[in-house]
Amino acid sequence: MTATEQPATQSVVDRLTTTFNWLDPEYTPELAEIVNRTIRERTPVAYSAAHGGMWILSRYADVKAALRDHETFSSAAGVHFPRAAGMPPFAPIDFDLPVQAKIRNLMAPPLKKQAIHELEASVCALAAELIAPIVERGHGDFVSELVQPYAIGALGLAIGLSVEVQHEIRAMTSTMWRYLGEETDATSFWMHYQPILAGEIKRARENPGDYYLSWLVNATLDGEPVSDDLLYSIIVSYCVAGHANTMNTVNRILWWLAGDPELQQRLKREPELMATIGDEILRRWCPTDRFTRVTTREVVVSGVTIPAGARVVLLFDAANRDPEEFPDPETFSLNRGNSHHHLTYGHGIHRCLGEHFARMEFKAVLSEIARHPTFHLTAAPPIHFDNGRHILFDSLEVRFDSSAA
Repeated sequence: MTATEQPATQSVVDRLTTTFNWLDPEYTPELAEIVNRTIRERTPVAYSAAHGGMWILSRYADVKAALRDHETFSSAAGVHFPRAAGMPPFAPIDFDLPVQAKIRNLMAPPLKKQAIHELEASVCALAAELIAPIVERGHGDFVSELVQPYAIGALGLAIGLSVEVQHEIRAMTSTMWRYLGEETDATSFWMHYQPILAGEIKRARENPGDYYLSWLVNATLDGEPVSDDLLYSIIVSYCVAGHANTMNTVNRILWWLAGDPELQQRLKREPELMATIGDEILRRWCPTDRFTRVTTREVVVSGVTIPAGARVVLLFDAANRDPEEFPDPETFSLNRGNSHHHLTYGHGIHRCLGEHFARMEFKAVLSEIARHPTFHLTAAPPIHFDNGRHILFDSLEVRFDSSAA
């Protein structure tokens, strides 16, 4: 950064730190970490007037405590914020107990350990199938050729999505983020999803079989059939959380490995490192850097009184880089011993249902990559924010080091 650029950048950081607004066009992936860290370093609990006012928790202990205290920090007003009028709730993260637990149980079957174990061979085969032509050619784009189809394909294997819907998922997700972030009427949101989702539900009802969606459309909640609206919400939540966060994290893992050939070689010799690599990537680069809650009562956090009915931002990215929990937090390190303490999967009753499935997906990709020559980036990957929340890689152009072009 040049001397002339420094004051300009600092003024942007100061403005975004004071009025924290992740939808501001200057809240870029390059500045987000600086802004999030600055908020954590300046005060235990910050306040921003943006979007009608919100309180910001950014220190590890405070964020973890809030996630654990679901009675005080409610999810029922929607964890995504700002939230357009008419935006439907998403299962199960936009619900409190006892409804949250009932919906979570409906979503749990394909994510149980036995189900994951039974899927592992198929997910590994999918990773091998997608990586093989890139290796054979000697170069390619990991994002479009590997990670996007892998994340969507693994999700399809897990819940029984049709191939047609798998092809629609990326566009569906982009549509959701566009509507979710608008401070306007979002009642037309389902118009973009409903024909696709209704088709999946109809297919599952007419073609019963040994797959999750077939079971789900015939399940009951409180003795009644699950409503179509809840079925839509469950399927959309799977499509978003089950592919977007996986896609973001696998891209980040491959990006990091591309810049560290020694680590690639270690991975071949020490496959036990795979779990630690995944956890340290999730700690250092949280794929979804914040969720929100609304307080049900007045509460004191780190000496600061937050009123009842207040919107509270839980800044996972800053918490995962809190030096009180993770010394030298900006450094990627496989020697921490506590990388798995990160809050990327959440904590408490809303801890990510798909945690074990995601770990299996990471391992499958890393195991397959370790079978091939080392690779490196051929261009700096362009990245952007999707709705100010997800850092997405637009491409990851790589070349395998011992392969011909």
